[in-house]
Amino acid sequence: MKVNRTYSIDVHLVHQLRSKRNQSAIVCRALKMFLAGEGEFSASQVATKTLLASLQGRLDISEQLNAVITAELTKGSE
Repeated sequence: MKVNRTYSIDVHLVHQLRSKRNQSAIVCRALKMFLAGEGEFSASQVATKTLLASLQGRLDISEQLNAVITAELTKGSE
């Protein structure tokens, strides 16, 4: 049985999730892992572009770092 619920999540997660197929299944799987205690991970397990996108969404980075991150994230999509 499935139930629709509304929760608040960070906007950068919304942007990343938007490009994925079957977003509900991804969220369910992540929540199940978290609730089972299997959600612990190291930052080294996260893809570089995902880490950069997360950093870019922060307000405490300099304009220079933001510019470098933007350049890296857009590299190859031109």
